[in-house]
Amino acid sequence: MVEIPELGHVVDRRYRVRREIARGAVGVVYEADHGYLGRPVAIKLLLPEQRRLEDIKIRLIYEAQALNAVRHPSIVDVLDAGVDEAYGPFLVTELLSGRTLEGLLTARRKIGVEETRIIGLRLCDALAHAHSRGVIHRDIKPGNVFVARAENGREYLKLFDFGIARFERAGGRKLTGQGIVMGTPEYMSPEQLHASDDVNERSDIYALGITLFECLTGTVPFEGNYADVLLKTATEPMPTAQSRNPEVPADLSRAIATALRYHPAERHPTMRAFAEALAPKGGAAEASSLLSGPINRGAQPAGPDAAAVKRKFPRAPYVTPVRVLRPDGTSIDGRSEDVSGGGLLAVLTTSVAASELVRVRFALPIVGKIAELEATTRWIRTARGKDAVGLEFRSITTEAKEAIDRYVSAMGG
Repeated sequence: MVEIPELGHVVDRRYRVRREIARGAVGVVYEADHGYLGRPVAIKLLLPEQRRLEDIKIRLIYEAQALNAVRHPSIVDVLDAGVDEAYGPFLVTELLSGRTLEGLLTARRKIGVEETRIIGLRLCDALAHAHSRGVIHRDIKPGNVFVARAENGREYLKLFDFGIARFERAGGRKLTGQGIVMGTPEYMSPEQLHASDDVNERSDIYALGITLFECLTGTVPFEGNYADVLLKTATEPMPTAQSRNPEVPADLSRAIATALRYHPAERHPTMRAFAEALAPKGGAAEASSLLSGPINRGAQPAGPDAAAVKRKFPRAPYVTPVRVLRPDGTSIDGRSEDVSGGGLLAVLTTSVAASELVRVRFALPIVGKIAELEATTRWIRTARGKDAVGLEFRSITTEAKEAIDRYVSAMGG
């Protein structure tokens, strides 16, 4: 079996790989073109070591079945699934343009009250629909919420990654076994942390409450590893969003507080009920653009003109893996969030120094070719163990400049 596809390789005789989008513990997501229709898609494949595990392979197919069962405007649309002779099982979904809510929060720390209400209402609607079809997501978090932009400039939300969902209609089997803890601890309900088999829609309500709490405050209620969060949820009082951010209205803080009750029976009974509590009392919420909003650079600017770097060039959301190569020979991995002819906004897992001269390696938009460009860190902001970094290109090849400019122009940047 082939390890991983490279640029130009074809999956299932029709999906030609363009570039890598994201990589996790189990799988890799690539941008690809449908060989006959020319349509760009996202294709998810398992990592080579995961393809040998039968449960993991079955779970990817179940994820496709769950997505097919819960089609909704705010849930990523599944297009195809199957098993390739070389690369194993695969899942094909629509290709989205924009960035994750996690990326937005890392760059800005928090977002506005009305924007948070709208995110909550749309996700409540999507999850209520999923629950009505027997699917419990079980991994709601900012990293699994995508803020996408259509060609007409309209922004919309897409919930994705149903990889650990519980789907009661999947041949009568569950996607995960009894007593198995899966998910991100900070967003997991107490019953999930205790590996209870009694996980239902109220667990999704809890995780959505944590996500909205973070949108409003820039923090999660309890941080740490699995053991830390398990202990804190059981022994410490749950903070309110208003206590962390006094600008949060009382009604919104109460709605989230109810979602975060320790005992499931004390939470909102359904996603519809949660939505009613989140809805503004004086009419429809009005929100500004999430993708075009200001970036909070925090207290670590690398120079007095750091803000001007982002204004010199039109930019567009662009998510792809990034490797920053430092002068001492070390490297830092992460992902881009924005691209322009002048630089990248990147989210990195390890700190870099202000005004540091580095080389940044990433896949160019449109052409998918790997570029390595000299850059300077112009501003840095640390949040939740990650650095949001503004990288200004010191030099750029003609090929890279043309590819980026074409992409930004096509995205309306």
